[in-house]
Amino acid sequence: MDVAGTLELQWAQGYNGTSAQYINVNTLVHSCGSTVKFIDTATKQETVFPSPGEGVGTLAVNSNFGVFGFSEMCPQPRIFVFQFPGFLQQAILQDEQGPQLEYLSISFSTGYHLATFSGVPDYSVAVWNWHEGTLLCSQSVSHPPPQASLTVSPSNWRQMCLLGEKHLSVWHVEQCNKTFLLRSTNVQLPAADGTLPEQENLDSAPIRRPIHITGANTEINMTRAAIAGVVGENAENLDVGEDVKPRVRLVSQCWSPAGDMYVGCAGGQLIKIEADTYKVKVLLRPEVGVLSRESSAILPQPAGSLEDLHKAPSLTEGIPEEPAVEEDQQEAQEETNLQRGDSVFLPEGLREGSLNCITLHKNGLYAGGEDGTLRLIRLASRDSHLSDVYKGSSPITSLGFSADYQHLAVGTSRGSIHTYDPSAQGSVTDVLDVHFGNMVGLAPLGPGTKHCVTCREDGEVQVWAVEEPSLVTSIPIGLQATSLVCSPSTEVAAVGTKSGHVYFVDLSNLQSPRIIYRHHMHQGPVLHLMHDREGKVLLTGSDDGYVFVMDPRPSTEFKILGYIAVAGEITSLSVLNEENSGSGVKVVVTSNPSPQARPQGPATQLVKFDLLDAVLKDPASVHASTRCDFTEEGVKKQVWKLSVPCYGACLAPGGFVYALAHHNKRLQRFNLAGSSAEDEEDNHTLHPDEEYLTHQLPGGTVMLSTHQQWLASCAPDGRVAIRTLQQIERWNEVVAHSFATGGVGWMRFSTDMQHLFTIGKKDGTLTCYKWNFSAAGKAEASEAVEFARTHNTKMHSLRRLEGASAATMPEWSMVKAVSHSDARPDSATQQEEKLKNRKEEAMSNDEIFSTPTPTPASDATWLENKIQQAIRLESQQFSEVKKDLRSQIRDMRRTIQSMMAENAERPDIEKLDRAEFNLDTAEQKRMQADADARVAALREELEFKMLALQYLRDLIKRECWDSMKVKGRNVVAFHTGTDVSNYPLRERTKEETSEVARVTRIRKIEISELSVRKEVVELTTKASTTQKTSQEEELLDDDEGAEGKEAPSVTGSLSEQYGGDNEYYYSQFDLHTKEQKINQVVLLKDAIYRMKEAFNKQFESVAQLKQQEMVRIKERNARISKILDDLDLAEEAWQPSLTIDEQPEKLLVVEDSEVKVEKYVSPEEQTVLDEQKKKEEERRLKEQGDNARERGLIDMMGGVLEVKKEDELKQDIPKPAFMAEGKLENEWTEEEKKAAVDYEKKVKELNDEREKYRKNLEAELKKLQTQNAEGSAAFDEALGQLFKRKVKTEMVINQEELKIVRLELLVLAEEELACREEELYRLLDVKKAAKVEATARLQEAKVAVEHFREEYENIVAEDKVMDRAFKKDFADVPAHLQDPLYKAFKRRPRVQRFRTQLDPATAAANPFADRPPSARVSLHATQSLYTALDEFDGPSNIPDGIEPYVWQRLCETRRHKVEKEQQVKQKALTLAEMNAFLQKRTEEDDRLMEEIDNLITLQNKLREDKMRWMLNLEVQFLLKQGQVEVDSGPFIHDYTDSILLHRGVIEDLNSNIKTLGDAKLQIMVESKDFRKGIHQLEWDRRRMLMQKSDLDTKARDIQMFRMTKDLQVYLGDEDHAAMTAHQISVLEQTIASQTKNHDKRVEEYENQLRELKRTIRRMEEQNCGLDKELEELNVSVFERKHINEVNADVRSDAAAERRMADIVQRRKLVDLAKAQAQEVAVLRAEVERLRMRTFPALVQVEH
Repeated sequence: MDVAGTLELQWAQGYNGTSAQYINVNTLVHSCGSTVKFIDTATKQETVFPSPGEGVGTLAVNSNFGVFGFSEMCPQPRIFVFQFPGFLQQAILQDEQGPQLEYLSISFSTGYHLATFSGVPDYSVAVWNWHEGTLLCSQSVSHPPPQASLTVSPSNWRQMCLLGEKHLSVWHVEQCNKTFLLRSTNVQLPAADGTLPEQENLDSAPIRRPIHITGANTEINMTRAAIAGVVGENAENLDVGEDVKPRVRLVSQCWSPAGDMYVGCAGGQLIKIEADTYKVKVLLRPEVGVLSRESSAILPQPAGSLEDLHKAPSLTEGIPEEPAVEEDQQEAQEETNLQRGDSVFLPEGLREGSLNCITLHKNGLYAGGEDGTLRLIRLASRDSHLSDVYKGSSPITSLGFSADYQHLAVGTSRGSIHTYDPSAQGSVTDVLDVHFGNMVGLAPLGPGTKHCVTCREDGEVQVWAVEEPSLVTSIPIGLQATSLVCSPSTEVAAVGTKSGHVYFVDLSNLQSPRIIYRHHMHQGPVLHLMHDREGKVLLTGSDDGYVFVMDPRPSTEFKILGYIAVAGEITSLSVLNEENSGSGVKVVVTSNPSPQARPQGPATQLVKFDLLDAVLKDPASVHASTRCDFTEEGVKKQVWKLSVPCYGACLAPGGFVYALAHHNKRLQRFNLAGSSAEDEEDNHTLHPDEEYLTHQLPGGTVMLSTHQQWLASCAPDGRVAIRTLQQIERWNEVVAHSFATGGVGWMRFSTDMQHLFTIGKKDGTLTCYKWNFSAAGKAEASEAVEFARTHNTKMHSLRRLEGASAATMPEWSMVKAVSHSDARPDSATQQEEKLKNRKEEAMSNDEIFSTPTPTPASDATWLENKIQQAIRLESQQFSEVKKDLRSQIRDMRRTIQSMMAENAERPDIEKLDRAEFNLDTAEQKRMQADADARVAALREELEFKMLALQYLRDLIKRECWDSMKVKGRNVVAFHTGTDVSNYPLRERTKEETSEVARVTRIRKIEISELSVRKEVVELTTKASTTQKTSQEEELLDDDEGAEGKEAPSVTGSLSEQYGGDNEYYYSQFDLHTKEQKINQVVLLKDAIYRMKEAFNKQFESVAQLKQQEMVRIKERNARISKILDDLDLAEEAWQPSLTIDEQPEKLLVVEDSEVKVEKYVSPEEQTVLDEQKKKEEERRLKEQGDNARERGLIDMMGGVLEVKKEDELKQDIPKPAFMAEGKLENEWTEEEKKAAVDYEKKVKELNDEREKYRKNLEAELKKLQTQNAEGSAAFDEALGQLFKRKVKTEMVINQEELKIVRLELLVLAEEELACREEELYRLLDVKKAAKVEATARLQEAKVAVEHFREEYENIVAEDKVMDRAFKKDFADVPAHLQDPLYKAFKRRPRVQRFRTQLDPATAAANPFADRPPSARVSLHATQSLYTALDEFDGPSNIPDGIEPYVWQRLCETRRHKVEKEQQVKQKALTLAEMNAFLQKRTEEDDRLMEEIDNLITLQNKLREDKMRWMLNLEVQFLLKQGQVEVDSGPFIHDYTDSILLHRGVIEDLNSNIKTLGDAKLQIMVESKDFRKGIHQLEWDRRRMLMQKSDLDTKARDIQMFRMTKDLQVYLGDEDHAAMTAHQISVLEQTIASQTKNHDKRVEEYENQLRELKRTIRRMEEQNCGLDKELEELNVSVFERKHINEVNADVRSDAAAERRMADIVQRRKLVDLAKAQAQEVAVLRAEVERLRMRTFPALVQVEH
């Protein structure tokens, strides 16, 4: 078949919502299965390009150059780049060391670059130059996302974004000449609420909770990775569960012209990432409906908007404007909000999944999502809001603008593509709508090759045009479809559904297809539908093992002819028309007899049967029953087992069957003609006779062409192989679908065999291939065409008749189906209840009950209806016989009932057993067996449940009871309510005991080694050692006991006193290493176990004491009960009992009293009980017989062997006979009187004895009760002591457990330190390796720069040489012409700056219009330059006098010079770029060096912390209350800032304080006495100074004394006595006069005093009035003060300033007055001094 021609792809249909992008202004491109499809949106013309490789993976488009590229879907995939529309291959990109399995994403830049991201296992990003077909650079991705997309910035090809659901990284391409380098930066994603989690700083590593590793003042912070024990790359990005908020899930991304990124999230958040700083800003959060203006990552600042890039028209156009004032106020308020970083509220409508795809336009961001709504998000600073521009019914999965940004392609997941015009809101055009879904069926629609029919998984039947590929019509079935076939005899399609129905769709009128009939064929899905070539039969197959044969003609209403049973699940059907007339059709069915073991597996059984024309005309002749099942003889059924499991069997002429083998994937041929199922010796097994190479994957199907000459096969590998039966070993192959999507699902030839249709298994595409026959294959083609023409002619009349019949059939609908059915039937339970009631009523009335004939369900299958119909026919046929039988049964029932009634009246000996009246013992046994089976099943179920409960019980008992060496139990006090429990202990395992022994051996060795070392040290240092100080001796005395052991205060617990002593404990001051801590934990756990054992021993003794006491109490209570009975007291003896906590073993035993339900006794157990009861009764009757011993004991001794005293006292004295007879006393005889006296005496004596006995009993009762009370009280006291012991033991155990917890925490912290240290070493190694690489790159860059600089300098030198050589080159030109010639040589065209030539509409819509691609700019500049040079070289520019040949030489020289200048410019740009690259490498090298230094610093710091942690131990002490000098907190002491000192240190310090205090007092006394003498001397000194001053004053007074006239007279008069007497007389007269005046003045003063007193009383009265006024004034003042304080805020600043000025002025005046007063004082002193100078002065007297 390979020489007959080739299959060429004609068209393909299908769209699954993948990326649909514009490749030019009007052409859309999208992937369609293994092809790339192009749609002209203007003309709706479609073009398909088949993949030259293995399928189509990811697709990308470059609209600037009109190229598209896609990757393969196979190992070692390639990338193909083609030009559109010519489909010229531009490049095939493949990296031998690159991707091994797949490309996840590819993206074109606006220039010649292509970026790719590969999937498993390498996950790498690569950059290609697709124009040259070279790989520029690649880099693997650390922590790659499983699914991601890679995009290139339209404005900068060096910038890329890798986007995953939880990953976003920005990649930069750095270039150094021809060396390229990729650098990535991971962006920290915000949380769903818009906040960014705190980043852990590796330098300080802050965490939420500080870890105090060892004691006070020692704190080492650990990273999260160290705490988690994670080392490696995962440690750098470790997220702790309790600290992690749900992050946003990224789904879409687009670029801005400035290089920023807008990212859409699955939760509806829109974030912006700045290109340079990577700051993350949450712009939109749907849960709060706000557009945030604040950065959530680094700095709170207003977010950038699209208005910075372009000016967008507002969506508020057309709304009436508000007044200008309100608008200005609103704008001012919005501006204030933006400055404060507030949020602008958006209207509702954005929800989760609304930003699944976004794209940028100058109007804003267009976004589409799962709700099918296309939204426009305007991010302008003033009118930021969101609006819905298009609402669809299907989720939007793709958005893409055309090259001119005038149309937006919107792709949906339902297989439709629409275009939206942004300039006309609401303008949406449908481009494609093919209803995406996996296709399950395919068939050509006869006659001819105009149409083919497909059916999708959801029941959508579609008709496609073949010549002009398009969807003609479609009709939904409404159920999930599984198969499809079209009838060759009529234009009717049969559709099989998952519910087992077969729908018949009339397609004669394609404009209005309709469903005309429905059959319910199977209980399961209709997996297979198959027609024969001539349309005689339609076969259906399912997993129920039935193959139904149906007449496919509408004239027969699709009559079902019969069925045949096949074992297992049917895997394939094949029908073959024989050429002989009347031979009918042959059918081959393959099945899997064991679908449960291997569902949908290969077939292992083959069944063949024949449907002759006679059988088809009269199927009833071969029916085995009324159920229409074919007989095996009638259809010649044959069954074989397949030696090799196969798929897709096909019956070919000659009795051959072709199938695809499962194990070797080859095409195998079985010869049915040469083997008979009846005569096969090898267990009816069919073996293949030939094998042919074919597909690469197991599975698939095989089919025969219509003219039965070509054999086609398809498989999951995606290939279709076509062969001829004559040359079956040669085939023609085409890759129709990709194996990655399941390969080929089904295939069919057209009726003329010129076309081949295929559908994919899971890609939802339909492809059409057409034969391009070679010269050798045209004969075969003509044969096929001739057969098709003949066949169509033969079927024409039949099609016309059946088409007319189909047209007359009404349209089927579910409403009609329901209307034809009965009313809603009762449920099965209701039907059974009604049947039971009717049956009981008939039996009670002694009537004949007839079981009603069962009716089928409303939606029963055809076979179920046939079964019910057969039952009804049988009932009708044998109705009379059944009626007679029922009458006879009724008569027999009556007879038996009368016999049973008569039997009931007979005596017991004559009664018959009820079982003897049973006539149908077999039925009884069957019913009994059914009942026993149900009981057994229920019993088994209960036994399993009980077994599960028993297992659970045994498990709990084994774990919590049997494994316990000491069972947990309590001891309860008798009276106090004290309850003490023991310690439940498990038996120590062998590992635990061996671990304790190991640690003990280690400690012994360590202690021995330490003692030997001490001896050696003491011997070597004995001569040089000094005696210990008293303080050290005291420390040793306190810390060590008699045997050198540490005191409990140092060990930190009292375990030694409670059985936990161990001489091998480590000292708390020696626990430095991890091993020592672990060994100490083992010893402490052993001590806790031993302390618990010690307490349990005491507990057991106390428990035994209680049991003994209870035994004694029980013995006393027996006597007390007897005494109480003898005393006839109603009291009850106190009898203590053990509680369930004291007897826990009783919990495992169920007492009969605990079972509240009646115990079930089986018949066997009942028989045993009856026998035991019978024996007991016989024994009792035997004992009640003649017993001589008991009779003699009763007759001779009253029934007792010994008479007790109390029994005698209970007996009364018998009265004499005469007293008993009531004889009167006066009638008594003497003897009777004596007898009466004796009787009374005996009665008195008996009463005295009784009273004496009662008192003795009361005394004994009191004594016994006292003993019980004392004994129980003594036990309660002992239990109280045990309780105290338990409390102390618990305290000690808690002390030890506290030490264990601390040690475990320290071990954990040490492991964290080791983990942190290991991580630092790893980071250091990584940084060093990176430093080595960076240094190597730096050196390479330096060498490359130096080398390129030399090249650049050489080119510059060459350029200068060309300039200087101009005159030499043109020396032959006259001198006067050289100047204009040189000017022409230096003249250069002015090249205009490249501007994109866009129309105004495109420029207004394209956000990247101002940023043209760099490749296009460079190309345009070069082209423009040389175009201008061509103009300059024209003859019109030749200067005057220049010859043409000179001008030609000048033009060539100038062109060479321009080329050299361009080279210089290009080299200069390259050199600048290389210098920038070198600078980056230098900075990178410096940064790595700094990071290495920081890591080394961290390592050193960690070592110091670790050493400090190892030396600064945490020790537990037991201190008395008086030894704690720290103030207690609200709950416990806080020892954070405390220090621990030895007691001797404190005592020595106190002694020193006392000594120093006494010395200080002595010194103070001496100082006091000394100061007293100093004060005395100081006093004497001041006294003498005062005397000196007094004498000086007297001398000065003498010197300054005035010599008056009186003094002169006195000195001149010698009679001083007379003078004195005269003066005395004068003085006496003066005194008398003054006395008189004094008396007079005293009298006046007294009068004045009286007047003043009166004035005072009057003033006091006035003061009282003034006081009242003062109070009122005070109130007024306070009110004014309050008013003043209230008005202080509103008081004008001017008044305050004025008051302040007054105060300042007053202050200045006061200061001035003080200064003037001082000046006046100075002047007065000066005046006094001058005045004193005028006084006479005497000579100073020397003292």
